Amino acid sequence: MGISSIKNTLSRIAPHGSLVLGQVITASYIVLSKVILVQGISSTVFLVYQFILATAFMGALAFVFERNKMPPLTFRILLGIFFLALIGVTLAQIMLATALYFISSTIESSVLNMIPAITYILSLISRQEKLELNTLWGVGKVFGTVVSVSGALTLMFWHGSTIRLNTISASSAASNNWGLGLFMVVVGVVAFSSWILMLEPMTKSFPAELSMTAIMFFFATLQTGIIAAALNHKASQWKLTWDLELLNIFVGGALNSGLANFFVAWCAGLKGPVFVASFSPLGLLFTTILEFLFLGHSLSSGSVVGSIMIVVGLYIYLWSKDKEEAFHSMNDCDDDDQNQITPLLV
Repeated sequence: MGISSIKNTLSRIAPHGSLVLGQVITASYIVLSKVILVQGISSTVFLVYQFILATAFMGALAFVFERNKMPPLTFRILLGIFFLALIGVTLAQIMLATALYFISSTIESSVLNMIPAITYILSLISRQEKLELNTLWGVGKVFGTVVSVSGALTLMFWHGSTIRLNTISASSAASNNWGLGLFMVVVGVVAFSSWILMLEPMTKSFPAELSMTAIMFFFATLQTGIIAAALNHKASQWKLTWDLELLNIFVGGALNSGLANFFVAWCAGLKGPVFVASFSPLGLLFTTILEFLFLGHSLSSGSVVGSIMIVVGLYIYLWSKDKEEAFHSMNDCDDDDQNQITPLLV
């Protein structure tokens, strides 16, 4: 295998690997956040600190890698990034973080599996994606999405026999506002799906994903800071302790808000919004594993079956997407060959 072949292989698997890593980061962040938030810290204050770190971290990366090639920042671009921050960061993250007061991290991750279906529907409405049910890959994308979402529903509603690992369990209070928490997650999912759709045209207008992510979190810091200041008047509510809070701020700020969102922005511009959304069911799989291993939560046969369905559905979708790209790439090559044929002059 030559160097060029290795480079081509790496370039093909890089989007897949980065999105899988992003889901591992997000699952770790959700589980850590549940442990932290039950201790009473304000979710909005927590997010402000995370967004400050994300802005600094991504700003440093942007300065190193994009300072000589960043496109000009027009008012239209800044306005677009402002609304990206408002919808996909401020609104979505506040809803998802606050929901953890009322529901478990596994339930939240389960509802997050609505992202592929909602993104797919919105992309069809906005004509960013074609249904193409007359093709094998078109049917495969729909079927894969349905299987993944069905796996998430199986994990949520079918329990079966229970397996428990004896580890130190995190304390969590039962909530009487389960419906409110579920509603918040749904709002967050719709906001996040809309954000993914907005990313593709924005990354084409402003092809500097590191800089765009840094600016986006700068705006999100201002937006969330205003909300946090209005809800938390006491200085004691802004104090942090030197324990898991700082660890979660690092995971949430530098890794989840920073790197994971950069992966999403980069892959949305490269592969499209539905490709990005199709990886979200893995978040539930990783959350279930982390809670089982580290928090001592039970693992049911329904969890195992649902997790397998999630992975199978994702594989079917990615296989279909690969076939679609290969077909369109072949057609593009044929068109180029036709254009290069020049008629003989008589």
